[in-house]
Amino acid sequence: MSNQRKRRRKPGRASTRSQQSYRSENYALRDEIICIVLLFVMILLLLCNFGFCGKVGDLLSHVMFGLFGILAYIVPVLLAFATFFYISNAGSRNTDLVVMKIVAGVVLCLQFGIFTDLLMGRLNDASLATLAERYESSAAIRGGGGAIAGGIGAFLYRYLSDTGTILLVIVLGIICIVILTERSFIEGLRRGTMAVYSKAEADTAEYLSHRKERREQRQKREEGASRKRTSLPRARKYAVGMTSDTDLKQAAEEEPEQPDRLTEPVLPVLRQQADEINDIHEITIHGRFSTDEKEQVPTFISFEKDRENNRPATGNASVVSPQTEKKAREEDIKEEETKEEKEVVENDRSFTEEGSSLHESLSPRIEHRKPLAKPKAALEPTDQNRGEYIFPPITLLKAPNRNRGGDSRIHLKETAQRLEKILHTFGVNAKVTDVSQGPTVTRYELQPEIGVKVSKILNLSDDIKLNLAATDIRIEAPIPGKVAVGIEVPNKENITVTLRELLESQAYQASTAALTFAVGKDIAGETIVTDLAKMPHLLIAGSTGSGKSVCINTMILSLLYKSRPEDVKLIMIDPKVVELNVYNSIPHLLIPVVTDPKKAAAALGWAVAEMTRRYKKFADAEVRDLSGYNKFVELHQGEEGYEKLPQIVLIVDELADLMMVSKNEVETAICRLAQLARAAGIHLIIATQRPSVDVITGLIKANMPSRIAFAVSSGTDSRTILDMNGAEKLLGKGDMLFFPQSYSKPIRVQGAFVSDKEIQDITDFLKKQETNSYQEDVQEAIATMEGIAGIGTAGMETNEEAPDRDEYFEDAGRFIIGKEKASIGNLQRIFKIGFNRAARIMDQLCEAGVVGEEEGTKPRKILMTMDQFEDYLLNGPAKESAS
Repeated sequence: MSNQRKRRRKPGRASTRSQQSYRSENYALRDEIICIVLLFVMILLLLCNFGFCGKVGDLLSHVMFGLFGILAYIVPVLLAFATFFYISNAGSRNTDLVVMKIVAGVVLCLQFGIFTDLLMGRLNDASLATLAERYESSAAIRGGGGAIAGGIGAFLYRYLSDTGTILLVIVLGIICIVILTERSFIEGLRRGTMAVYSKAEADTAEYLSHRKERREQRQKREEGASRKRTSLPRARKYAVGMTSDTDLKQAAEEEPEQPDRLTEPVLPVLRQQADEINDIHEITIHGRFSTDEKEQVPTFISFEKDRENNRPATGNASVVSPQTEKKAREEDIKEEETKEEKEVVENDRSFTEEGSSLHESLSPRIEHRKPLAKPKAALEPTDQNRGEYIFPPITLLKAPNRNRGGDSRIHLKETAQRLEKILHTFGVNAKVTDVSQGPTVTRYELQPEIGVKVSKILNLSDDIKLNLAATDIRIEAPIPGKVAVGIEVPNKENITVTLRELLESQAYQASTAALTFAVGKDIAGETIVTDLAKMPHLLIAGSTGSGKSVCINTMILSLLYKSRPEDVKLIMIDPKVVELNVYNSIPHLLIPVVTDPKKAAAALGWAVAEMTRRYKKFADAEVRDLSGYNKFVELHQGEEGYEKLPQIVLIVDELADLMMVSKNEVETAICRLAQLARAAGIHLIIATQRPSVDVITGLIKANMPSRIAFAVSSGTDSRTILDMNGAEKLLGKGDMLFFPQSYSKPIRVQGAFVSDKEIQDITDFLKKQETNSYQEDVQEAIATMEGIAGIGTAGMETNEEAPDRDEYFEDAGRFIIGKEKASIGNLQRIFKIGFNRAARIMDQLCEAGVVGEEEGTKPRKILMTMDQFEDYLLNGPAKESAS
């Protein structure tokens, strides 16, 4: 029975569905017929209004103009449009809104008719007192507001007069427009007002900050000059080897203020813009990127920081114009009679007259140390009368533009809102909680709702880039130490980071390390400064034009502005010839810039030998590293055999070219230095534009803990450098991922730009101070190694393979035949040679027919007896084969 009931129900359900589909088809057919009829009526009424339909058309036109006035021309179109609009939205959830919009349209048309009669003066016309009179008048003149709109207007005019009627028409018109467009009029006014208010607030804050900064500068300058006048002794208390200014109050007051000259011997004051913004659901936007780091007081910060206990202190320096200083010195000469004091003043004057650029780098107090004792080691300068090293003036570098652009706060807020909408569209609910604007990119920190997978946001990278119309984006998920995901979007207006603002930053000035490196500015606009000695070796890689060479120049200039030649020595290897040649003859260079790849391999070999020599000295002095040894030397100063050792930075600009010429030797030397040279004070900086596994080998990468990745072409190259993706998303032009060994994840940094002119000016200044005395014994040692065919790994032996046959060839052949086992490892252990040399000896024995070819994991076969080998050595290969 149940089966029969089911069978009976099935035809009923099928018939119900067919009836519903039949009805829907009938409704669609009915709507189509209605639309066609309305279209016909609209066209007919329009033709009637222009007199193309005979007497019937004239009658219809008379009725249309009588009822609607001038609106008779558009009423047919509006009627058809309203009907089409209602039919297309019938049955939807928005039916009430559709009806409301149609009513608003009708009311708006009536208001237009009322306004027309008001302009024509027909509302208060006594001859149009009744609706019939208005009907006939509008039909006759084919204009006006018609009987309907005119009648409503006359009623309003009677009780509200013209002012009230106009106000009511305007208010109702605004309401109708809001209903039709669904756009809030008040919200538009609020946004415009907030934009104007934000701009005015930002301008006011910037103006007040600028005034406050100038006032603080003036106060600090006056206080510093006052303290100097009261605390410093007179000229008759001069110490030998030092100069200072005199207490000439009147001369200082008579001199006009010269801000350009005053800022040359001191570093400019950095300021912080007070740039507050309005929040959007608690979004914190770090103010527009500027060169200002933190609020600082205008103090003199000397680059000439003493790092030795036996150096005299420089004291506090004040800001005195060069003209005042010159007058002070002239008065001191008149007051002082002793010969020693006159020599000091003349010495200071000679520095002043040497050139304006030289004077700019000095403070009003010029520090003079006693000349060092005659050096005894290979790495000490050979000139006993070498002058005092003078740091290059900061004015040789281009000052940053204080009126730099950058994306506005309104743009950042709009982008944050758009980002939230984009993610919401793809089903990811997240809120932007923080915005950090950097020089070239802005990071939007999003906090997703609980339950949203991070991988879902990562997979939307291309969709976000498309909807934001960005050149490229990078997603950091999650941000280390935060419950947020970072989306890095390129700025519309980039800001150039200059080296001068990095060197003027508090982070660089406060650093006492000799190998301080100003890397750049991070995504929040903070200056990133690191110590190369703690890295302790750095690998730099990136494609051509990504900013790799500029980064090396930034690093070198950072060292030149922080370190003295006796503290830091440089070895530069430049196979491209044109990049680093500008630094030839500067005081810090140990040898001229190396451009020959074979000589470069020899220079790396010398560095390994120098490392070994230093470790022997450390062992004799019972110390562990370079700093401990230099302290030991200070305690035993004057004793024979002890000399201070400088730190050595070895810079290789293009590793790929060296690997093509001498891969084994270069890779072995780099690995040994990277493993052992840190405590010896030798640090490697290696750069390459081809980050492939045949250049950055596994051994090199394993021993280079700190890395900088610039823009690369693929994720494979990025993984070769950083062991992770990310570098393929960089923008180039100094945009980098900085990954020192102390960081768990790389950070994005914008490197500084240094022009060729700035580099040339600095090197010319350093070359004019003194002539660099290259270490001749170092050059001779490198030349000797260059003449040798290869460099071994066990101390870089100098007794390498001869052009025809290795000197251990005979002994190795006898050993292998006697043991009846051909092994490279045995040759290494017995003859105490490196792997490369042992392998070459084995290849020579194979060519001579002593041993066979390699057979995978099997040992080589012994092909000669001892007698045959001795006969081979005696008679040579030709006679051996003849016999």
